[in-house]
Amino acid sequence: MAPEPTSPANDDPYAGLDERQRYELNRRCDHHPPQDLAAAQAHGRWRAAIKVTMAEAMRSLPPCRETSMVLTSLDDALVYGNAAIARPPMVNSRKPGH
Repeated sequence: MAPEPTSPANDDPYAGLDERQRYELNRRCDHHPPQDLAAAQAHGRWRAAIKVTMAEAMRSLPPCRETSMVLTSLDDALVYGNAAIARPPMVNSRKPGH
């Protein structure tokens, strides 16, 4: 009989990870609320920009698979943009705009 697989929820997610990997795991997975008004405003500007682009796609593109993919890609851009604003920087990361 094969051993039962272990549930990741019951395992220590940090087991076997070095300090850099632990930081990166937390950076990627933890909730990062806006640290200040500037960050909250940056989220708002990003959502507004994506919303304008998504509305234009809905108005001007025909209803087809490709349009659906455009909208899904904009959903992804919204999520990744907000993550970029909210998450702490990567260790040894480049400065914004470089």
